[in-house]
Amino acid sequence: MQGVDRRLFLVSLAAATYAAETTAKGRVFPSVAVRYADPATEFTVLRLTDPQFTSSLPAPGNRGATARQLLYASDFTGTWQAFRMDLKSKESRQLSEAEHLDPASIALLQNEKGFWHFDGPKLIETTFSGFKTREVHRIPEGFEKLPGASYSDDGQYAAWVEKGASSHRLQLLHIQHGTAQTLIESPEELSNPLLRPHGTSLIYRNRGELWSIHFDGQHNARLPLAEGDTPQALWAADGHALDYLNRPQDPKKLTGVREWTPESGAQPGRDAAVAATSQFVRFQANADASVYVGASGSKASPYLLLLIRAARRELTLAEHRASDPALVAPAFAPNSQFVVFISDRHGKPAIYWIAVDKLVSETDGS
Repeated sequence: MQGVDRRLFLVSLAAATYAAETTAKGRVFPSVAVRYADPATEFTVLRLTDPQFTSSLPAPGNRGATARQLLYASDFTGTWQAFRMDLKSKESRQLSEAEHLDPASIALLQNEKGFWHFDGPKLIETTFSGFKTREVHRIPEGFEKLPGASYSDDGQYAAWVEKGASSHRLQLLHIQHGTAQTLIESPEELSNPLLRPHGTSLIYRNRGELWSIHFDGQHNARLPLAEGDTPQALWAADGHALDYLNRPQDPKKLTGVREWTPESGAQPGRDAAVAATSQFVRFQANADASVYVGASGSKASPYLLLLIRAARRELTLAEHRASDPALVAPAFAPNSQFVVFISDRHGKPAIYWIAVDKLVSETDGS
C-alpha cells in the first residue's frame, strides 16, 4: 500500500493545488480513487474520495447516484461545494460556487440533467449543461433553514424545516411556482421531512417520533409504529410502504426492519416485521425492496451487510469501521448493482463504493 499511498498523496496534492488556483464551476479534478481488498471478505472496495478532506452523500431519500454518475459534496476546495463524479473515470466536476452550501440539501433533478441545493437561505436549481442557475426560493428573514431538504420524485415539491425565534415550522414548496406554505408550526423541535413517492403526503419527526401530514395540512398524526426507538425510516421506491428500523426497548433484543403500509381506501394500515438485523443503525432498500443494505452498530462486527428479504439472511459485504455507524448511510444504485457508503476509517469521512452485481439481481433504473 505504500506505493499507492504515495501516488494518492501526489494526486491529492495536485488536486489541492489546482483547487487553490481556481474553484470555478465546471472545473474537473482528477481521480483520487484507491482500490483495496476488504480485510474481512476480500471483496474489492473503492475509496472514491480523499480522506484528507470531508465528503458526504445526499441525504437518505434524495437521489444522488445513477449507474454512471455520483452527486456528492466535499470541502476539498476549501469550502463545501457540490460535485459530480464520473463513475467510469472517477474524475469529479465542480458544480457550485456556494458561500454556505448545505451538503444535506443536494439532490439530482428528476431528469438527472441538473441538481438542487441550498446556499444559505437560497434554494438553487442548476443545470449540468452550461451550469445555468435559477433561484427557486429564498427563506424569509427571521427564519433559519435547518440542515436537509426532501424533494418529490416528480420534481414538483420540496420540503424542509425552518426555525424561528420561538418555534419550528414545516415548509412545503411548489418548486415551479416558487411559493411555500407552512404545513405545521410548533414550539417543539421538528426535523427530517421525507416526501412520499407518488403521493401527496410526507413524514417528519416531532420530538423524535414519526408523524405524517398531507400537503393540504390535514391528517396530521403520529404514525402507529411498533414500540421502541425508530433510528431511521425510508419510503419504498414506489411509495407503497414505509420501511423502518425498530430498536426494541429490551436491550437484549435485536434491531429489526419493519414495514408500515398506510391505509388505502377500504384497506386498513398494516405494520409487520420484515427481519431481524445485526443491529443495523442505518439502512436502505434496493429499488424493488428485495434486498436491504445496512450498517451494523456492533463494535465487535462493524460491517456493511446485505439483508435478503425473502430468506431473512444476511451477507457480509465489507468492514465499514466508521467511528459512528450512523455516518455510514449506505445507499443502493437505482439498478441495484453497487452500493456507496461513508466511513472515516482512513481519516476524515470519505465515500466508498462496492459492487454487488453478483449478489443482487439488477432492477430497473439508470
